[in-house]
Amino acid sequence: MADFNYPGGYGQEDSGGTAVPVFIGDFGTAFEGVVRVSGWPDLPRAAGEATATGETGAVLRGYFENGGAFCYLANTAGKTLREALTSVEAFHDVTILVPLGLWDGGADAAAETARAVTAFAASHRAMAILHAGREHDVRQARDAARAFKLEADQSAHAALYHPWLTPSGDGAQPVPPVGAAAGVWCRVDSERGVWKAPANVAVQGGSTPSQAVSDAEQGDAQPVNVLRAFTGKGTLVWGARTLDETDDQWKYVPVRRLVDLVERNLRQALDRVAFQPNSQATWESVRTAADSYLQDLWRRGGLMGTKPEEAYVVQIGEGATMTAEDVKAGRVVLKVGLAAARPADFISVTVTGSAGQA
Repeated sequence: MADFNYPGGYGQEDSGGTAVPVFIGDFGTAFEGVVRVSGWPDLPRAAGEATATGETGAVLRGYFENGGAFCYLANTAGKTLREALTSVEAFHDVTILVPLGLWDGGADAAAETARAVTAFAASHRAMAILHAGREHDVRQARDAARAFKLEADQSAHAALYHPWLTPSGDGAQPVPPVGAAAGVWCRVDSERGVWKAPANVAVQGGSTPSQAVSDAEQGDAQPVNVLRAFTGKGTLVWGARTLDETDDQWKYVPVRRLVDLVERNLRQALDRVAFQPNSQATWESVRTAADSYLQDLWRRGGLMGTKPEEAYVVQIGEGATMTAEDVKAGRVVLKVGLAAARPADFISVTVTGSAGQA
């Protein structure tokens, strides 16, 4: 755990809370707005008995079976998707958005929903977990993802999983794999860290892929993340790619999520000096706290390098990250460079806050 200490403020980053999903869908009259669900047994109390049945119930069960901790449900009944997303704004710990019933309204509606959810995710340094249609084969899943026509930053904040999963039990029907995928993200974060790829990980609960995918088909389907059955290993999540096909820097889910995590924490750190003088003493306190946080992240395996100076750099101050005009205007600019596992080059993060005049 990394602590941030500043004059007048205190905060913590808890690695157990890096994967907090909100499942967005039509829950009818079960509840209004957004509810918190602490676990599978809590679902009927929080969202009504009916929520635990049918496709939605199977998706949520897959989340909890695969290591999911608490989550939120956002109800779209009687409101637009935009209004539902606005209601999520109040829950600052949300880092994953999962739209339910993505394909219920057809391809055009799926694309519209995907764009809205990924735009929200990108602007809040979160990720969207999407899925292809039930009848899509793996190449059609790839084409469907491209047909969403996501902007660059949106595609980097989205991942798509295929095929649907068939839960164990006689007569069970396939369900979208997004619940299981979100649970795997949560489990990997808890056991290893947000920087570990949620791939080559077994899907728990006995679910099996509704379609078989070969090596060749999977290669042709990138950046779709495929779930595959392997003899003696069960069903594995076989891929950890974002939907960004143009920028190698953001090709992998753990890199994008790690950088988002760091940016969120550093932004919160700057918020804590908003009432401090914009002076050398304040900058040094920010630099020291950021260095301590990043060194702890490196020690836990989140950054590459055999020593801290190979893993990250921290810059702040007039002449380095700020001009004299910035200082007078109360702007505080912190820049860090991160040696993430992929790619090998440093990734630059710039965070701007405000402080009192020097």
